[in-house]
Amino acid sequence: RGYQEAITYTFTDAQEQGILHPGETALALSNPISAELSVMRLSLWPGLLRAARDNQRRQQQRVRLFEIGRRYAGDTGAETEVAAGLAAGAALPEQWDATPRTVDFFDVKGDLEALLATTGAAEEFRFVSQPNPTFHPGQSARIWRGDREVGWLGAVHPEHLKQLDLTYPVYVFEVETES
Repeated sequence: RGYQEAITYTFTDAQEQGILHPGETALALSNPISAELSVMRLSLWPGLLRAARDNQRRQQQRVRLFEIGRRYAGDTGAETEVAAGLAAGAALPEQWDATPRTVDFFDVKGDLEALLATTGAAEEFRFVSQPNPTFHPGQSARIWRGDREVGWLGAVHPEHLKQLDLTYPVYVFEVETES
């Protein structure tokens, strides 16, 4: 599906994380490597968005990234393993016989459904439209496995994109791998 693996720091910038997770408290490091890496990540999105910004600065018009790693809950630092992804730019690689179009919510949902199908239990997963302050209104979904919430999918809110210095729409997902 064209995604490249990214490996990002488990520490992240408190300000950038605050943009994506407003009102949530992250575990602060007592001796951080730098001011930009001062808290434990609440999701894998801050690192993936930073990588997308770096790609954008290098004129990459199509970005597909994924990461499998741990996120750390609030003040306790409880670990959860997740798979996360990011898509931005053109829906398809450039080719002579296709009209270019930008990736959209349903392209990324299709990618995630293909990933969930590899579990052998695709019928257990469902997507429920639900607002989230991280996402553009009307372009977010909570991911459920049976009666348990296991993740999110959505278009990063345009105001957040501006704050993170991204100039094109970005879609992200994150789903727990241990469910």
